[in-house]
Amino acid sequence: MRNRVKQSKRKQLFLGMLIVCGLFFIPGTVKAHAADKMIEFNGKEIASYNDSGQKVLIPSSDSGANCRNLNYLMSGNEKKTVVIPKGSTIRLNGTLQPGNNTTLIATGAKVIGKKASNALFAAPDRKIKNLSIIGGTWRSADKKGRTGSLFAFAFVKNLVMDSVDCNANYIGHAIEIIACTNVTIKNCKVAAIGSNPAKCLEEQIQIDLATKKTAPKIAEYGSQYVKGQTCKNIYILNNTVTGARAVGVNWTDSENGKWRNKFHKNVVIKGNTLVGTTSEALAYFNTIGGEISKNTIKTKAKRTDGNSAYTVGIHVAIFGKAPSSMAKSTLKITNNKVYGNRNGIHLKAYFNSSETKCLSKLGKVRVTGNKIYCKKGASQAIVQVRQSCKKLTVSNNSLRKWK
Repeated sequence: MRNRVKQSKRKQLFLGMLIVCGLFFIPGTVKAHAADKMIEFNGKEIASYNDSGQKVLIPSSDSGANCRNLNYLMSGNEKKTVVIPKGSTIRLNGTLQPGNNTTLIATGAKVIGKKASNALFAAPDRKIKNLSIIGGTWRSADKKGRTGSLFAFAFVKNLVMDSVDCNANYIGHAIEIIACTNVTIKNCKVAAIGSNPAKCLEEQIQIDLATKKTAPKIAEYGSQYVKGQTCKNIYILNNTVTGARAVGVNWTDSENGKWRNKFHKNVVIKGNTLVGTTSEALAYFNTIGGEISKNTIKTKAKRTDGNSAYTVGIHVAIFGKAPSSMAKSTLKITNNKVYGNRNGIHLKAYFNSSETKCLSKLGKVRVTGNKIYCKKGASQAIVQVRQSCKKLTVSNNSLRKWK
C-alpha cells in the first residue's frame, strides 16, 4: 500500500513539474517563433516572412531605407521571393540591383524611382541569372517620365517580366534588354509620356546589343562588355506598348560599322498591341529566325522626307553580312493586323555602299494570314526590296488601303 502511495505522489510531482516547465517555456517559444518571422537589417525590422516563406517588405516613408532594404532582401544567390505589399506606394532614392534567383512581386503596389535614375538595373559584371519581376506600377519621379531606361538588364540569363505597368519619356526606354538570353516580357502595359519629338525613333521596349554607343552605361564597366554581344531567345508576348517606336530590335553602324555583322537570334513578338507614334511600331533588325504573329501593329508616323521607311508598320531589315545560319532560318509573319503609312510590311537586306551587291539576304520569310492596311494603297502593303529574301512566301493576306 505504501509503495502505491509513493508511486502516486511521484506521478503527481512529475505531472506538476511538466505543467510548470510548460508554463515556463511556452511564452519563450511563441516569442522565438514571432522573432523568426521578422527580418532585421542594420538593427531594424525591415520585412517579415509570410506563410509561403516569401519576404514581405515593411514599406518606409524614407526612400533611402526602401532602396537599401529591398537591395538587402534581394541580395545573394539563394532562391528567394521578395514582396512589396499590395496597396503600398514606395519611393526609391537609388537603383534596385537584385541578386541571382530572385523573384520580386509588386502586384498592386506602386514604385517611384529616383529622378534621372534606373528604377532597376542588372549590371553586366554580375551576369544575373533567374530574375523575375512580377506586377506593380513603376514610374520615375521625373514629371515627364524617365529619359533614360527605367528598367535596364545587361547580360542577364533567364529573365521574366510579367504584368508590369511602366513607362518612360518618348526619348527614353521603359525596358532595355542588352545582350541577354532567354527573356520573356509578357502581359505588360507600357505607354510613353512626356515630350515626343517629331523625328523620334526611340523604343519603349528595346532589344539591344552591347556597344559603346548603344549601351554607354555598360561601357563604364569595361571594354569587355561592349564587344557587340547580342540577344538570344527573346519573347515579347501579350503586351500593350505605345512609344515613338513601340518595340525595337536594335543594330548600330557606330565605330565605322564595326558591329554591322552582329545579329540577334530568335526574337518572338506575339499577341501584342504595338503603336508607334513617330516611327515604325515594330523595328525588327539584324535578327536570325523568329516570329511576328497575332499582333495588332500600327504606326501613326507621317514623315515624308527621305526617311519614310520609318512610317511602316513592321520594318524587317538586315544591315550587314549575316552568319551562314541566316540562310537556313525562318521568319514567320502571320495572322497580324497591320496599319502602315508607306508600307504595312517592309522587307529589306541592305546592299554595299555602291548598291551593287546584297551583303546578305534574309532567310525564308513567310508572310501569311495577315490583314494589312496601307495609306499608299494595297499594292504597297507588302514590299520586298530587290529580292531581299532567300525565299519569300506570301499567301492568304488581306490587303487594303488605309483611309
